[in-house]
Amino acid sequence: MSRRGGFTLAEIIVVLAILGITAAVVVPAFTRLAPDDDVTSVAAQLDGVIAVARNTALRRATPVEVTLIPQSGRYWLRLADGTPLDSGAILLGRAVTLQSPVPRPRVQFSRLGVVDADPLLVLGPTGARALVFDRWTGDTRVEPR
Repeated sequence: MSRRGGFTLAEIIVVLAILGITAAVVVPAFTRLAPDDDVTSVAAQLDGVIAVARNTALRRATPVEVTLIPQSGRYWLRLADGTPLDSGAILLGRAVTLQSPVPRPRVQFSRLGVVDADPLLVLGPTGARALVFDRWTGDTRVEPR
């Protein structure tokens, strides 16, 4: 009797186990390589601008304010006396908008880093992100909504 070509059940199980282990190791690495969507990218840019303002307030021991224009993404950093520090624009992605209940939202840091901020939302086709401020520490978090 001649042996027929093919794989035994044990060989197939071993190959599937090796593929499963390889996938478990490789898939998380690929997810880290995926670029951020536009909503996350805009929220990260805002978080960066706000972090600069907080660090400046702490370093100079003086109040610092960030003013935003949601429609255009423009922002200004100023000292409490009105002295300009920086200005620029957040690069709004495709169909991404900034929203706030006030026309020109402000984020103000005291010389100790305590924050007083208007609510800010980043809205887009992939979802929404809210900038959440811890009043006493001045820390900012970006949370999905």
